[in-house]
Amino acid sequence: MAQIWHSLVGAQILKQSCINDSCSAKRITISNPPINLWDANVITAFNAFMLSLQDQNDTKVVVFDSDSPDFWASTLDFNLFSPNGIPGRNVSALTNGRAWGAGDEHLLRMDMRFAGPQAQFGAPEAAVGVIHVGGLQQLVRLIGPGRASEYLLAAAQVSASEAARVGWVNSVYPTVKALHQHVDSVATRIALFPIEALQATKASIAEQAPPKTAFENDLARFNQLASLPQALENLASVLRLSHNQSRSWEENLNSNIVQQLY
Repeated sequence: MAQIWHSLVGAQILKQSCINDSCSAKRITISNPPINLWDANVITAFNAFMLSLQDQNDTKVVVFDSDSPDFWASTLDFNLFSPNGIPGRNVSALTNGRAWGAGDEHLLRMDMRFAGPQAQFGAPEAAVGVIHVGGLQQLVRLIGPGRASEYLLAAAQVSASEAARVGWVNSVYPTVKALHQHVDSVATRIALFPIEALQATKASIAEQAPPKTAFENDLARFNQLASLPQALENLASVLRLSHNQSRSWEENLNSNIVQQLY
């Protein structure tokens, strides 16, 4: 039986468990109830875990999932933009809930993405007045500029089946059980192979990725937009209308922002 333990980082926000016997394939479960809001605590825990993977060869595969049935990871905690706000390796994502905003950005930066039947994806940033800074380049590369324009400019909500059809995710599975079985099988198979071969393959694939300057340019655009009066007003309105990003609001995030602000 696989050993299970919990990360001490971030008060068990990221729960760790083994997928295979040697634990060279790990599962990291995001646990920030009720909606896995991408707040300061999640950011700190996520960054600390990713840094822990550097300069070690014991972990070959990491699978990120969620212990919330309705959310993989929600959007960024908008309180982080408020002056009075209180901050709260080979990787794939297993998603059977919502991945909005910052959650989707981190999803897109994974090597692979697999979805269950209830998964939904979306970037509400344009409706708020900013851009999908962390995942925009990856989405364009995955689904093409035309579809990326359609979904990002319209702040659309995308179903699991549509996401799989256009390439936002690798594939979608009819049940949560089938999703877990497939992802665990893929992770266990990859973990059999020499780490050097995996690293070299990833390096070659990474050479086809957007250059670092593209992200830096988008980050500058995001910071500029986030400081504009309209964006600040929209962020304050979302916090007020959503009752501080409540679960009921986040369940239909993009549509709620568009309907309530416009």
